[in-house]
Amino acid sequence: MTIGGLQKFSLIDYPGKISAIVFVQGCNFRCAYCYNRELVYPHLFREPIPENEILSFLDSRKGLLNGVVVTGGEPLLQDDLGEFLGQVKAMGYRIKLDTNGSRPDRLEELLSKGLVDYMAMDY
Repeated sequence: MTIGGLQKFSLIDYPGKISAIVFVQGCNFRCAYCYNRELVYPHLFREPIPENEILSFLDSRKGLLNGVVVTGGEPLLQDDLGEFLGQVKAMGYRIKLDTNGSRPDRLEELLSKGLVDYMAMDY
């Protein structure tokens, strides 16, 4: 995945959970009000954070965090999102996905595999 940021702790982004937030780069919408422009416009992208660093961080926080939010950008554009979510689920985390809903086929696939526990749709 192309990960553009990590917030290591949140009490408000996943209702009822102590979570970390993973921000992916890339979005297929260009909303004028977007607050994550650096994750949407390629000319603003920073160097991606290696996926193994995120997974290592999450592994070290087992028992302290109980949820992971994946947002962006638009997570459903990431070809390897399912693999990443599977690794996070294997650590025992609950997963919240924030999406613009533009890829219902991908969303249905992830939901049917039990890789998403909570979904929020926004655009």
